[in-house]
Amino acid sequence: MRFRASLLISTALLTSTLVPAAEPPKLPTPSGPFGIGRLSYDWTDTARLDTQGPDPKRNRELMVYLWYPTERPSSEPHSEYLPGAKQIDADPELGHQMHGGYGDVWPQILSGAVYSHAIENAPATKSPKQFPVVIFSHGMGGSSFGYTALLEALVSRGYVIAAIQHPGTADAVVFSDDRIAHEFHDTPPPGLTPDQMFHRMMDQTGKGIETGAADERFALDRLTQLNTGSHKQFALAGRLDLNRVALMGHSAGADFAARACELDARFRACIDLDGAMAPIEALPEYPDGKTIQQPLLFLEAYHDEAHIFGTHEQKLAFFQKEKEQLAKCPPGSYDVVLNPPGMMHGSFSDAYLVHSPNTPEQTTQALHNLTLAQSYILAFLDKNLKSQPAPLLDDPNTPHPDATIQHLGT
Repeated sequence: MRFRASLLISTALLTSTLVPAAEPPKLPTPSGPFGIGRLSYDWTDTARLDTQGPDPKRNRELMVYLWYPTERPSSEPHSEYLPGAKQIDADPELGHQMHGGYGDVWPQILSGAVYSHAIENAPATKSPKQFPVVIFSHGMGGSSFGYTALLEALVSRGYVIAAIQHPGTADAVVFSDDRIAHEFHDTPPPGLTPDQMFHRMMDQTGKGIETGAADERFALDRLTQLNTGSHKQFALAGRLDLNRVALMGHSAGADFAARACELDARFRACIDLDGAMAPIEALPEYPDGKTIQQPLLFLEAYHDEAHIFGTHEQKLAFFQKEKEQLAKCPPGSYDVVLNPPGMMHGSFSDAYLVHSPNTPEQTTQALHNLTLAQSYILAFLDKNLKSQPAPLLDDPNTPHPDATIQHLGT
């Protein structure tokens, strides 16, 4: 059993089939009025044990990177695309994995030829006084840095992003003391029947989603605590508007976000980027019966039946399940399906920009698809966190030829 767009899709597997560019790929310059700052934090949740790590007796530990608005620099800044890349490369297993996944681009990442527009520890812009916040979760086998173009685009428009590196879900998490947490792989006992294997997989998937959702809620707890402290403790103290917080995730991270929103009313909006678990369900379901009460942007790449795992009957049941689940979403929710040429699961990330063969046509297509996704994300966030109109979502007279919009909860 494979999920179409969820826990079993690995960024490394996705990108290993792509031919890397000879010239270092370049991410788009953020188009908003702000520059980009970045801070890193190593946080430990003393209330939880890390059941997805090598030592289940250790408390759950996260690396969280804050991306925030700064004054626009006069020249294009350069900083590490993937902090900790050299430590990852020095690990024999991970270094081999990264060279296989990124190909010729991996040495360019290590050298700094592939770079971010963020400035480490830069002072935040003085205006506005407070920023809305988006907590972001990456997909299985990936990293939050694999979404750098998306995160930078949002920050340049005035959002603070708290991007979580989820141990066990990420391909590698480099902690502040250079320890590295590898991706978690469940090892089932021998002799299980196919039915037992399926139920074990579903159980592990459910536990993984709960862990990711708890990571997001803990991140909000810690931001709340730090925001009320002094600037000596936290560079953005008092600058975060925690009455305006959204959750966003891609693939497995989308399921984390959906589950956290089911459980926690502090989040005002939820963005699910291609997180449906076909052929099972579109949104996480648990015995507690909780559903999302916040406005939801369910933003999907178009997947026809031929490219969804399962039998014809299973797919029909999934489509019906998806329809029923989305119908329960509150007013102000949207199901947006993107269907331009080349739009795929990885199009929400940097994958097809960083790994494209660098032909003008393919680079243009990858950038178009990522920019298209960003436009709907920004419209939804601006509406729900900045109380701005969203004609892209709400005006029937401004349809986009590459998108189909369904208004939910009406």
